[in-house]
Amino acid sequence: MRLTRRSLLAAPFGLAGGLACAGVAEALAPPLRIFAAASLTDALQEVGRAFAARGRAAPIFNFAASSTLARQIEQGAEADVFFSADEDWMDYLAQRQLIVAQTRTSLLSNRLVLIAPTDRRFSLRLRRGANLAAALNGGRLAMADPTSVPAGRYGQAALTSLGLWDSVSSSVVRAENVRAAMRFVELGEAAAGIVYATDAQAAGARVAVVDAFPETTHPPISYPMATIAGRIDARTRDFSRFAQSGAVDAIFRRHGFIVR
Repeated sequence: MRLTRRSLLAAPFGLAGGLACAGVAEALAPPLRIFAAASLTDALQEVGRAFAARGRAAPIFNFAASSTLARQIEQGAEADVFFSADEDWMDYLAQRQLIVAQTRTSLLSNRLVLIAPTDRRFSLRLRRGANLAAALNGGRLAMADPTSVPAGRYGQAALTSLGLWDSVSSSVVRAENVRAAMRFVELGEAAAGIVYATDAQAAGARVAVVDAFPETTHPPISYPMATIAGRIDARTRDFSRFAQSGAVDAIFRRHGFIVR
């Protein structure tokens, strides 16, 4: 039976009241809590605004290093969806049965670049035998902590592959996430930094890209998304579909991500 406004008004209280309660329950449902890698900050905030423009509650974001977020989720943090900057930290949650396996999908990729403050001369080609230590000229190299943060691990792998890690490791300032590493460079507290290409784009004129690391020097950069165990509902299914739509692909590309 097709329900019209008139039929609802004439319906028995149980039917009309039940439908009204369902609508109220949907309206009162808490917004999605999305835990996401710091490098996704600008892109996902725009995605959140686009999602809200469809009449949905605006998501609440928690941006940090993937390692930090995974451990927060492991410790019981209230999260509905997790975006990691690598597969390893999503594996970490999967091994503990803390994500819904069938919702896991790898959406994006990125590039790794060397940046420097725009007001300083810094020239280097990233290849084997390059003298990065000399280019730093006694300054610091900012990067996300390579012991746990994906951007840092990619960065150390790339420097090791080029034979440069040993010569600069003592100059590395380890940041809590990739955006924190970029801030060291923006503020001139580091002579150079290793970040994603999307971070450098977000910084605009405040930093300059010196060179991009060859993709063969580090593991493939991959951003998987998954719903947290026990959080499957209409809201998470709706957001998952939206995050994989063409409209969102355009947002990610505009922010410099490579859409898979």
